[in-house]
Amino acid sequence: MPGSPYVGSRSCRECHPGEYALYTRSGHARTLHTAEKTRLAQKLDGRVVPDPERPDVTWSYALRKGRLNLERSERGTTERFVADYAFGSGHHATTFVTVIDPEKPRVLEHRLTHYTRDDSLGITPGQRAANPDVGTTPHGRELSPRETLKCFQCHATRAAPEAGRDSDTADLIANVTCERCHGPAQAHVEAARAGREDLSMPFGLGGWTAESQMALCGQCHRHPSKASPGQIRPDDPAITRFQPVGLMQSKCYTQSAGGLSCVTCHDPHARASSDRTSYEAVCLECHRATPQTICSVSPERGCIDCHMPRRDSGQKILFTDHWIRINAARDVGSQ
Repeated sequence: MPGSPYVGSRSCRECHPGEYALYTRSGHARTLHTAEKTRLAQKLDGRVVPDPERPDVTWSYALRKGRLNLERSERGTTERFVADYAFGSGHHATTFVTVIDPEKPRVLEHRLTHYTRDDSLGITPGQRAANPDVGTTPHGRELSPRETLKCFQCHATRAAPEAGRDSDTADLIANVTCERCHGPAQAHVEAARAGREDLSMPFGLGGWTAESQMALCGQCHRHPSKASPGQIRPDDPAITRFQPVGLMQSKCYTQSAGGLSCVTCHDPHARASSDRTSYEAVCLECHRATPQTICSVSPERGCIDCHMPRRDSGQKILFTDHWIRINAARDVGSQ
C-alpha cells in the first residue's frame, strides 16, 4: 500500500531466506484467509450437518459464484449467510465469520467450527447452550466492534476490516507475518538495500527479555495479567489453550531468573515441532545442572509425557499443558 511502513514478508526473504522458509510452513502464516480461498471451503462444499444441540436444525455449505454460502434450516425456514473470513490455521480448528457491519466493524462468528482432529463440525467455543457468551444467537455470536477488532488484531499483522474486504483501500494485512512481531520494516529494508549499518527494528533483534517475550506472545496466546481473579486454576482444562498463562505459573519459569520463555523451546519462525526428544533435551540441560531437581522416576526421558501432557481443553482440541508440574493425568495423545 502506498505510504505504508509495512513491506511484507517477501521483502524479509531477501536477507533472511531460512527464517522465511520456516515461516511459510508455520501456523502463523495461515491465521486468516478469505473464506472461499481455503481448502476447507472446497472440502465442505455440499456438506449438510445437524446442529449438535438442536436436532431439528441443519446447516449446509456450498460454494456458489466464488463465495462460501451457509444455510440454516429449521422447520421449513431457511436463513442464508455468506462467509467472509476463515480464522485459524486449520491445525486445530477453523471458524468462519461474516461481516455484518463493515463500518464499525462487527462480525458474526458462525455457530459451527470445523475441528481438524476428527474432521467434524461442532459448536464454536463460547456458544454452547449451557453457558453461552454474550451476543450468542441461534445462528452464531454477534461480536461487538471491540471484540471484532481484537479477533483481527491477533489473526492479522495490521487490522482495519472497517474498510471492507473487497475495497481497494482495505488496510488489512492478513496472517501473523514478520512485521507483526518485529514491527513495520520499511526503514529497515531500505537501509539494508542501501548497505547502511543502521538496521534497527521497532521490536526484537536481541532486545528481548523473557518477560517482554512472554508479553508479546501473550498478546494473542493470552497473558496471566489479563485473567480474571480466580480464573487461573490448575484443575481448569481451558488453561491449556493459553500457553503463556500456564508456563508463567510453573516453577520452571518463576525460578529461572529470566532464563525461560517461549523461545527457549520454540523457534518463533517455525511451526511447533512434534519432536519430544528436542524438548526433553532442554529440560535436561537445566535439571542435570541442578542435581536436586533430577526426576527420581525417569531421570533421562519421558519429561513431556509426565509433566506436560496433552489435554482436551473442552472443544475436542488437544493442547500441551505448559503448566509444568507433577500431573495425575497421563497424556491423552501423541504430539
